[in-house]
Amino acid sequence: MKLAGIFSDRMILQRNKENHIWGSDDADTVTVTVDKDRYEGKVIDGRFDIVIPPHDAVKDIDITVEGSSKVILHEVCFGDVFMLAGQSNMELPVYRTLDVTRDIVDAADYSYIRQYRLVPDNDYKPMEDYKLSEDPWIRAVPGEIDEMSALGFFTFRHIYEKTDIPVGLILNAQGGATIEAWMRREDLEDCCDELNLIEENWGEGYLPAKVTAQYEDGERWKDRARIFDADEYARSVPSDALDVQVPGMYRDLTGCSWFYKEFTLTEDVKSDSAFLYLGELVDMDVTYINGQQVGTTGYLYPPRKYPFEASVLRKGKNLIAVRLITQRDCGGFMPEHPYYIEVDGKKTDLRGSWKTVRESSTDKDADVRMMVMYPVVLYNSAVKTLEGIGIRAFFWYQGESNCLNADNYNLKFTRMIASWREIFGNDVPVVATIMPDYINPESEDVSFVPPEWRNMQMLQSEAPKIVDNCYVVDGSDLGEPYELHPQRKAELGDRAAIVFSEVLGIDG
Repeated sequence: MKLAGIFSDRMILQRNKENHIWGSDDADTVTVTVDKDRYEGKVIDGRFDIVIPPHDAVKDIDITVEGSSKVILHEVCFGDVFMLAGQSNMELPVYRTLDVTRDIVDAADYSYIRQYRLVPDNDYKPMEDYKLSEDPWIRAVPGEIDEMSALGFFTFRHIYEKTDIPVGLILNAQGGATIEAWMRREDLEDCCDELNLIEENWGEGYLPAKVTAQYEDGERWKDRARIFDADEYARSVPSDALDVQVPGMYRDLTGCSWFYKEFTLTEDVKSDSAFLYLGELVDMDVTYINGQQVGTTGYLYPPRKYPFEASVLRKGKNLIAVRLITQRDCGGFMPEHPYYIEVDGKKTDLRGSWKTVRESSTDKDADVRMMVMYPVVLYNSAVKTLEGIGIRAFFWYQGESNCLNADNYNLKFTRMIASWREIFGNDVPVVATIMPDYINPESEDVSFVPPEWRNMQMLQSEAPKIVDNCYVVDGSDLGEPYELHPQRKAELGDRAAIVFSEVLGIDG
């Protein structure tokens, strides 16, 4: 017997709504026991789907599923389940916000706020062939909380504190996802000119293989840009290196460059560990100190936070060498971010004069179209696959990937929510987020938020006017300069909790 991936220990099911438990087996019938109540269903063509009638809120019970074998699900709760959908700012994990939320996170111990991370089975294939990922339900407790949706946790901690009702978060937000990916085909027929992509990429495994091949091309691009001997260039500043100011963004940087910063320690190092913070770099880096690699990041967005063994350091002069790989024309060290090294409790500011030398100049790397940018794919893999799971409300944070293609966005949003409600119930409310201000640091003019971004914020603000039982949380003022993924998710969660309290009818 095999249960669908969402059904595991510590799961949370929606209270006071019908739920289903399904999977596959070769027995004739399967029974599910919830508390002392037994529910039975037939196995048809190797599959079963057992209906669980509405159940009051309860904590930590066992659910037993019996067919050809027995599976006992431990510490199951009935509470309130929220679907967190959208793209990377909903997906952003708690650990990416610790610069501004450390005190809250270190004190967090909410064993009844739990999250199931849905990893979508992205593909174009018959619906019966999609599967829910087998990922555990994690809790907002030390050792697990770091991987939770930051916005989800910072929002629903307030709700749990008010209600003492278990909170289940189904996180199926996907970085880079377009709204078209979350929609069903019939709702896109008159407002999307890319539906041909479904037929062009039809067949199990075809789309994943295609996108994987594109990423492999990107790896080959990086290989072509690799010319210098890293062991040599990480240890000393070349004689032909030029002066440069860091932080800063630089044009005509496509390919690889090395950046160097010397700093002096006046005392012997006493600690076992040290820490390097390099703000955010465009695009990828491999970073060395005194010739030893201390960190690497393979894409643009995460802040470079590199703990390393302090034995790498020495009294006197030390050298940081950053090999920067830039995929497009513009790259560098983003302004308005911290740049420092911390040793023995003392921080050394790394901003100011650096040295640089070019390793290679190449053509721009080809952009990869992510699977979550293809129409319909997430509706199939991350929405329709949840049919049978009770949902209390939707929480939507998306729009970044549609800023340059916002035609009919509100029409699409209206149709998307209507199709979701056909699956999960017409009474399911939706709370949408207005994105924080953002300026792309690669822009020619960084003095203003682009009009395309402003337009999307305006469209998001109109959501309650076009969709019934829809609310918005305004995060437009919670951005950080040049930061696509601002860390101020606790503040945004505070605001969202106020909205959800109204949605859920919670006093106080």
